[in-house]
Amino acid sequence: MLNLEKKIKKNFQGIYKACGNKFWFTCGSYLIDGQKYKYDKRMLGKQILLYNLAKENSRILEVGVYMGHSMLIMLASNPKLKITGLDIDKRFAPKAVNYLKKKFTNSKIELVLGDSIENLKKFKSDFDLYHIDGDHRPIKIYKEIYACIKLHKKKKIKILFDDVDMMASVEKILFTSFKIQKFNKPKSRHRNLYVEMILTKKSIKKFKNSFLLFSLNYFLFALVPFYIKRLILLTLKVILGKKNCNRLIDFLQSKLKSKIYFFSRKKLKNI
Repeated sequence: MLNLEKKIKKNFQGIYKACGNKFWFTCGSYLIDGQKYKYDKRMLGKQILLYNLAKENSRILEVGVYMGHSMLIMLASNPKLKITGLDIDKRFAPKAVNYLKKKFTNSKIELVLGDSIENLKKFKSDFDLYHIDGDHRPIKIYKEIYACIKLHKKKKIKILFDDVDMMASVEKILFTSFKIQKFNKPKSRHRNLYVEMILTKKSIKKFKNSFLLFSLNYFLFALVPFYIKRLILLTLKVILGKKNCNRLIDFLQSKLKSKIYFFSRKKLKNI
């Protein structure tokens, strides 16, 4: 049985020291719960999945670096790893990455600061594995997935998502849009999800269309204030008729099965 805590202990504390013995309170990682800087063994399942994937892949792109804890796990598994990290954080990520560069001299580690979507557009070559662990909002995750797909040049893409329970709607559409050749969702606190997906023009188009539907759904039922929702739905009922408007609501909910709806289906139909 892998004793991961023992394997990373020295560098785990080294990162903390390099970051001025500070971390963002309430912001967790693969190794801490965000309440205190202490190794969290309740996340061992997801840690081991990441550790094993780093053994199998030589070039990895990581979206979201923070304190470099997931990088540390991967480098402990594969000290010769080539890894590129994307992050908007200038406070912790650069210090953590600089520390890891000094400790893992046989690896090739690069940190690119700025917006993940904009930076993904600049890459010329693809990666063996994509680790998406940045902004956990579903809309942003969709955009990051699509950017990774556009960058990727092979038929099969490997993606690892962290804290997958925050992206239930995204997971649903992934599994309905693509042929999933392999997946793993270990038992763990804040579990992650690994998928190997077959990319075709048809599946990419389906994923893109689902994103447009999701965006519309999110705009109408999560972001828009009540009085504007009411005005939009009343207008739709005048234009489409009550029956067709209700069918549209049913269609959106059956397709997306999202939990972000501000109203229940019954309340929507009664507006």
